[in-house]
Amino acid sequence: MRRGAEARPRTARAGPLVALLAALIGIAGCGGGGGAPETHATQQGGRAKPSPGISSGEKRQAKRRLAKDLGVSPRKVNKLRSGHGLGATSIRPGEIVPGGPGPFFSSDTIYPLTNGWEAGDHRSYTAVDAGGDPARPSVGELGIFRQDFVKVTQTQHVVNVPGAGTLRIVKAPLGHAVATWAQQRGDLAFVGSRGVRGVLHLSDDSVTIVKRG
Repeated sequence: MRRGAEARPRTARAGPLVALLAALIGIAGCGGGGGAPETHATQQGGRAKPSPGISSGEKRQAKRRLAKDLGVSPRKVNKLRSGHGLGATSIRPGEIVPGGPGPFFSSDTIYPLTNGWEAGDHRSYTAVDAGGDPARPSVGELGIFRQDFVKVTQTQHVVNVPGAGTLRIVKAPLGHAVATWAQQRGDLAFVGSRGVRGVLHLSDDSVTIVKRG
């Protein structure tokens, strides 16, 4: 029986890695130790001195260093300026991860976190966290995180499975060969602490209950 599980969608644009890279090129120039654009504050009673800015030569040097670190050409780094991301340089095989691949969701949303699944190709990455609802122990939770490296987008989607208890993924597509198609139409089998068994369909984030507890 296929059922429309409760869902709480969340969407976040501009992934943290790309935001950092853009900051290194367009803002920080020479690069710093921080993971976010630097914020400058002016002390009271004093007069702020104008910033001399970053020279074009320093920007070129920063771009070359960044391109070398990423293993790509400076031309690809330029795409960050127009809102385009960089494809991943490696493939992440489909894998069931004890403790979850994230966590990509706060402990207020999914807790405990038992395990999860992940896969990624050069364009995108998908991860699923399996666990429970900390406020409702009878409700199982599946948190689906997707990132598009090229479009620079991220989405989060939580699917509730009432009456299942804490969930655990027991079967999923595995290996390098599934890295692309499993993100789009993979089926992940799960079992709940209350005996419920089901399948999460990544094609539409719906759930099929196979056995009730």
